[in-house]
Amino acid sequence: MEILAITRVMAEGGGGDAFGGLGINSFLIIAQIVNFIFLLLFLNGLIIKPILKGLENRRKRIDESLESARKADERLANVERDYQARLNEATAEAQKLRADTLQGAQADLERIRKDAFAEADRIKAQAHIDAIAARNQMLAGLRSQVSALAMAAANKIIGDSLDAQRQQVLINEFFAKVPATLLSGVDVAGSTAVTVTSALPLSDGEQAAVKADLAKQVSQLGDVTFDVDPGILGGLVVRIGDKVVDGSVLSKLNALRQSLNA
Repeated sequence: MEILAITRVMAEGGGGDAFGGLGINSFLIIAQIVNFIFLLLFLNGLIIKPILKGLENRRKRIDESLESARKADERLANVERDYQARLNEATAEAQKLRADTLQGAQADLERIRKDAFAEADRIKAQAHIDAIAARNQMLAGLRSQVSALAMAAANKIIGDSLDAQRQQVLINEFFAKVPATLLSGVDVAGSTAVTVTSALPLSDGEQAAVKADLAKQVSQLGDVTFDVDPGILGGLVVRIGDKVVDGSVLSKLNALRQSLNA
């Protein structure tokens, strides 16, 4: 109010102003300038400063929000990197576990396969042994019948009956006679394993007699193994090292057949 009063006084007493001749009231202009300055100061203190302060606060909040968003992005990126690293680690571990499991399964499969083949071989070997034992047992049961037929044929050929002792000698020679004349030409150096094959299983006494005959003819006799092959019909086939002495009936029949065909 005082400013307006001063302005009116200056306006009323402004007749002596230098701008009066131009129709310009200099005091009124000054008063309006002063009023504008005071109004500007009033508006600055009442409106502009609070607005600027509010804008500054808003700018700070925006900056803080942006900083928070940046930190959140960094945390998210860190979480994603950590997640990816853990995922890669888990994937690698899973692949290793799968490879180890597959390798273990393959090893178990190979072991089972080997065990199965080994068991099959064992069963076949045992079946072969059992079959040979059963065959030898059956052949041993037929020995008396074969001996009787052989003696009957011999009696028929010579037209006379043989006594029991002579029959036993002929039977022993037929089944377990070591081919002495053939062994005499065999050169054996050192202790050598011997395999003796007969048409029928030999008794313990016959095996002992065969070993004794072999010991007389072979200086360093090794282990003697007995085998059975009904196909040789009679006599013995003696294998000493890599040499074979065939004194079987089958060999004699083959030689007779060749001589007849000659």
